[in-house]
Amino acid sequence: MHPDDEAVLMSEVLRDPVVLLVDGPRWKSAAPPTTRNVASVGYHCIIWSPEDLPKLPAEFIPSCNDWYCRAEHATIQFIRCVITGTVITQGRFAIATDQASEKTAANVERRYNLLRRWIKKTCVNSVVRWRNPGIPEAPAGPNRSANPSSPDRSLWVGPSAMNWLTADATRRIKISPETLVEGFTSQRSI
Repeated sequence: MHPDDEAVLMSEVLRDPVVLLVDGPRWKSAAPPTTRNVASVGYHCIIWSPEDLPKLPAEFIPSCNDWYCRAEHATIQFIRCVITGTVITQGRFAIATDQASEKTAANVERRYNLLRRWIKKTCVNSVVRWRNPGIPEAPAGPNRSANPSSPDRSLWVGPSAMNWLTADATRRIKISPETLVEGFTSQRSI
């Protein structure tokens, strides 16, 4: 997702008045600073409701003088996209409710499903193909994958991200800026 897509998506999440955002899994005090403004959180955002878990448990890590969140079971982890030059990194959501109470798990999963429904309604998939520019392009063979790949059905691209990617043929999507493998779309904006 492009930052504009993220802002629209997060406004949907924040319709729930009890949802708070936390900047990252690490913070400088026992209780994390919270916000309802997505622009106030960085790359790693935690989506949390005090109704599910009144306090986010954290463990103090002396070597870095930080507190580390120990409540993955009661939150949604949101890794945000980053645009650097002609590369956009893909954002991701994750939950791990296996250790949560039944009520907490149901609430977190409800929020996560809201995100999934919004993404499937608003975004498109099967538009990005992956390629490794470090190896020759070739069709799939009996012992190797195609380079470039078939369109990726599991990667959903938001409307602003799609416009950004198709506006310039040199723009790419990556899992992280350092990775060699890159995604591209052959669609062009009109």
